[in-house]
Formats: sequence, C-alpha cells, structure tokens
Amino acid sequence: MYIPTSVMFFVYWIILEHKTGQTIGKKMFNLKIVNNSGGKPSLIGVIISSFGKSFILPIDTVLGLVITNEKRQRVFNRLGNTLIIKIKSSEDNSDLKYIKD
Repeated sequence: MYIPTSVMFFVYWIILEHKTGQTIGKKMFNLKIVNNSGGKPSLIGVIISSFGKSFILPIDTVLGLVITNEKRQRVFNRLGNTLIIKIKSSEDNSDLKYIKD
C-alpha cells in the first residue's frame, strides 16, 4: 500500500509544483516552491524535491535537521536547487510580494 500511495503523491507534487509552484497545502499556508534565485523551479528540481517527500521523507527530514544550512532546506530541496518561501501580500497594493523566509 505504501508504494502506490507514494507514487500518487509523487505525481501530484510534480504536476502542481512545476505548473503553479503550489499544491493545495502550500496555497492554504501561503507557501510556494521556487528555485534558489526566486524564479520558477526546473522540472528536474521539482522531481528531485518531490522524490524526497514521497519516498524517504523521514530520512530527508532528519538529515536536513542534522546537515542544515541558513536557508533551512531539506536535503532533496538542496539537491534540486529549490526553496520553499512564504508569500506575503504587500500592504501598499494588491500585488503579491515574495519574501524568502
């Protein structure tokens, strides 16, 4: 049961994060996946990041806590050159402003 569920989430994350930068959960918490320079992540980067979440999240999380960096990235986010950022709305206009956490 673990493999089919992991594959389903893997495909879900790849499609939504590459297309929009957000999944349903990321939209709820005003988060977005971007590349290290703040732009749209590459398909390969999203695949690498999603693989870590889908199949080996406990290991990825523990290693990320032990081998952390100033950006607080999981290991597979580092390998895929991706970041998770918080989206905050600007008070002076209705445009969205992207701020790295």
